[in-house]
Amino acid sequence: MKTKETKNTKNVSNVNYVYNFAPMEEKKRELVLKASEVYMRYGIKSMTMDEMARQLGVSKKTLYQYVKDKNDLVQQCVLLQHEEEQQMIQEVVKSTDNAIEQMLQISRIIIDELRQIHPSIFFDLAKYHPSVMKMMEGHKDEFVCGCIEENLIAGIKQGLYRKNLNPRVISSIYVGMIDLVMQGTIINDLNLRPDEIYSEMFRYHIRGIASEKGLEYLAELIKNDKSLSYGM
Repeated sequence: MKTKETKNTKNVSNVNYVYNFAPMEEKKRELVLKASEVYMRYGIKSMTMDEMARQLGVSKKTLYQYVKDKNDLVQQCVLLQHEEEQQMIQEVVKSTDNAIEQMLQISRIIIDELRQIHPSIFFDLAKYHPSVMKMMEGHKDEFVCGCIEENLIAGIKQGLYRKNLNPRVISSIYVGMIDLVMQGTIINDLNLRPDEIYSEMFRYHIRGIASEKGLEYLAELIKNDKSLSYGM
């Protein structure tokens, strides 16, 4: 049975754009998590279900007890990734109210994820699993865009972001830049990894929205934590 995302508009840890994910039984969750790691390492197109079963150390018959076909497995992997990403972002929001600190921590999560992704992942999804890619785009357009918009609103109130920002417009621009990473065109043209592209995109974003107070705060954060100084 497919795991479905259901929209929940209740404010959870100050993140309004959250989903309740249908529970996944433990054995299936374990297999899907391992399958995600395999896809991340080798890409999607070249990974047959026979080879996936071999990588997971189970029979193909066992694998098909949990998913209908390869597309279903890819979808389950993406859904699980969305669930874990949402949980991590909620933990970030719980850990600090500071808008810049939230963005820095979230960017670390995204960069770490992108470093593990095989370069062909987004191309494979768009070409061979369009329904899954559409689901990813929906997640990005609602959850990611909603989180960025709320962060912008909070940052303006805290005086860390410029007062003349339009949160809806800027969050849409941010998501548009993520599209460039997902489409892969800019990656191929520049011969850079997805995490390198995102790092540049994040610096462009944070320096463009920060007020003078925000830039001073950012500089202080970098001074106290050298791991933040990746080109900032």
